[in-house]
Amino acid sequence: MYNNESLHSFVFPLFSSIDPKYIKESIQQVLTNCYNTVDQVVSKENITWDTLYYPLMIAENELQRTWSPIVHLNSVKHNLELRKVYEESLLLISEYKNWINQHYGLYQSYQLLQNGDSYQQLNIVQKKVINNVLCNFRLSGVDLSLKRKKRYIYITSRLSQLSLNYANNVFDATLGWSKLITEKKELSGIPEGSLENARLEAQAYGKKGWLFTLQYPSYSSVLLYCDTQVLREELYWAFNTRASDQGPNRGRWDNTIIMDEILALRHELAQMLGFNNYLEKSLMKRMIQNPEQAFNFLANLSTQICHNEYKEFLEIQNFARTQYSCTSLNPWDLAYYREKRKQYLFSITPEELRYYFPEKTVLHGMFLVVNRIYGIFIKERYDVETWHPDVRFFDIFDDENKWMGGFYLDLYLREDKREGAWMDELVSMMYRKDDISQKPIAYLTCNFSRLDNKTSSCLLTHNDVITLFHEFGHVLHHIMTRIDVPEISGINGVPWDTVELPSQLMEKFCWEPDVLRLISAHYQTKEPLSDYIINNLLKTKTYQSSSYLLRQVIYGLFDLRIHYEYVLGEQGNALKVFNEVVKQISTHHFPKNWERFPHSFIHIFSDGYGAGYYSYLWADMLASNVWYRFKKSGTLNPKIGKLFLNKIIALGGVIDLRKCLIEFCEHAVTVESMLRYYDLPIPADNHLLT
Repeated sequence: MYNNESLHSFVFPLFSSIDPKYIKESIQQVLTNCYNTVDQVVSKENITWDTLYYPLMIAENELQRTWSPIVHLNSVKHNLELRKVYEESLLLISEYKNWINQHYGLYQSYQLLQNGDSYQQLNIVQKKVINNVLCNFRLSGVDLSLKRKKRYIYITSRLSQLSLNYANNVFDATLGWSKLITEKKELSGIPEGSLENARLEAQAYGKKGWLFTLQYPSYSSVLLYCDTQVLREELYWAFNTRASDQGPNRGRWDNTIIMDEILALRHELAQMLGFNNYLEKSLMKRMIQNPEQAFNFLANLSTQICHNEYKEFLEIQNFARTQYSCTSLNPWDLAYYREKRKQYLFSITPEELRYYFPEKTVLHGMFLVVNRIYGIFIKERYDVETWHPDVRFFDIFDDENKWMGGFYLDLYLREDKREGAWMDELVSMMYRKDDISQKPIAYLTCNFSRLDNKTSSCLLTHNDVITLFHEFGHVLHHIMTRIDVPEISGINGVPWDTVELPSQLMEKFCWEPDVLRLISAHYQTKEPLSDYIINNLLKTKTYQSSSYLLRQVIYGLFDLRIHYEYVLGEQGNALKVFNEVVKQISTHHFPKNWERFPHSFIHIFSDGYGAGYYSYLWADMLASNVWYRFKKSGTLNPKIGKLFLNKIIALGGVIDLRKCLIEFCEHAVTVESMLRYYDLPIPADNHLLT
C-alpha cells in the first residue's frame, strides 16, 4: 500500500480548462497578490524568516503554479492565439521580476535579516537561501543609480522578448519547409518505419507520396539513410539555413539582427554590473569560476581529441572511396557514410534495434533500474488530466512507500510541439506551515517518431532510449530532493554547469549489458537482446566518439568567444566567430558559405545556456567520474546509489558540489575518466586535472 496522505492533496492543472482568452487576466490576478505581498513584508518591523521569506515563497509558488502550465502548453500545443497571449503575459511577469529585483526596500529587509540575531537561528538551507537572494539582488543591479536601473530594466525586458522571438523564428522556419517525394526510388535506403511516417505526413495534408520535414526525426532519416545524394543535400541546405538570410525561406524568419542585439545587450548588462563581459557575469554562480578555466577546459579537451577525430574522418573518407567510389565528402555525406560504415563494422542498424525496445518494455526496465539503485517505486496514475491522449502521468514513491512527487510523460512528435527533448517543472518541493508539504511535479517531454506495430506498444531506437534516460535523470534530480524550499530544491540553485550531471549519468546506464537486458524485449518473441547483439551495440558506444566530442567543443568555444570577445557595434559577429572556431579546430570540415548554424542555436540564444554551453561537456566529465564509482562497486549496487542520492542528488543547491563529488568518487574529479569512458588516449603528463 502507498502512503496517499499528501498524494491526493495536490491539485493538478486542468489543461482542458486553460482558455487563452482568460490567461492574461489570471496572471494579472496572481501578480497583484505578489505585488501586495512584497508591500506587506517590507512594512514589517520585526524581520524574520517567517515574516519575510515565507510569505514571498507562498506567493511566488502560486505564480509558478499558474504560469508553468501556460509555458508548457506554449511548447507542446503551440498555436498563434496562445503565442500572442503568452507573450503578453510574459511581459507582465518580466515587469514584476524586474520590479522585485530592483526593490531596494526588500533588499534592505534581507540585509537586516542576514545581519540580525535571528539569522543565527536559521538552518543551513535557510541561510543558503538568504545568501542566494542577496547575491541575486546584486547581480540584478539593485545598487545602480535610478537612471541605470531604468536602463537595466529595459535591457532585461528586451532580452526576454528577443529570446522569445529567436525561438519563434526557429519554430516557424522548421515548420515552414517540407519536401514531397512521389517516386519511391528516390527514397532508397530509408527504413520502412520512417517511410511510413512520411507517407502518413503526406496523407495528413491530402497528398500522395512521402512528405519530409525539418523536424529532426524526419530530417535525420534522410541524412543518415537516404541513398539519393541530391535529396540529402537539399534537406541539409534547408535545415542548416533555418531562420537566416539564406536557404529556401531566406529572410523570412531571419535571426541575424536578433542575435546581434542579444549579444550587444548582454554585454552592456554585464558591464553595467561591473563585469568586463557577459561570460564573467555568467560564471559568478558556476562550478567553473573564471573565463580562463572555461577556455582551458575546452582547449585542452580539443588538443586531446583532435588527432583522433582526424583519424576517424580519414576512416570514413577511405570507406566511402573504397566501398562506394565516393571521392569527395560533402557535409551532407558525412552522417550517411558514418552510418554505412557502422553497419558494415557492427552488423547492426538503429531500425533493427527498434524491435527490441517497445515503449512499455523500456519504461518498465527503466523504472526497475532506478528501483534497484535508489529504492524508489514508480506507478502510473490514470486520474490526472493531460493535454493530449498520448500523455501519461506517473507517481514516484520512496522505499517507505511515501509519495515523493510525479511527472507527466509526453514522448511523441507532434507538429504543434517544440522540437527537442527537455524536462521542466510544474512545481518544486515546498514546506507549508499547514503541514501539507508540496511535492515536486515535472514534465518529461521528447519528440520521438511514433512507429507503431500491430502487436505491441510504440518502438524506440536506442538513441531514443538514451534521450529518455537523460531526461528522466533530470526528473529524478527534481523529485528525489529533500530540500523543501523551492529556491534551492532539486535542480534549483545548483551551479548551472553541473545541472546536466544526473542526466548524463543516466545515459551511461543505457550501455550496460545488465540494463540492456532489463529494458529490451522483442515486440513479437519477447526475447531480450542477445549477447551477440549487445556486444555489437557496445562496440558502437565509442564509434566516432571524437567527432561527437569535437563538435561539442566547437559549439562550446563559439559560445564562450561571442560572449567574451564582444566588440561594440560589430554586425554579424556570431557567424564570423563560429566559422573562425571551426577553421581553428577542425582539420577537414569547413562550413559552406551559406551555412547558418548560429541562427538556430536555441540553447544559447533562447534556452538559458548563453555563455554556458560548455556545461554539457563539463557535466559529462563529472558524470564519467561518478560512473566509475558506480562501476567499481557494481553498476546497480543500491549502497552506491543511496550514497549518491544522499550526498548529491537529494541536497539540491545546499552543498559544495566539488567537495561532495571528491568524497563520493574517492579521488579528485579529472578529465581522465571522461577520456577513458570514450576510449580516448589519456595524457601522460596528466595536465587535464581539474
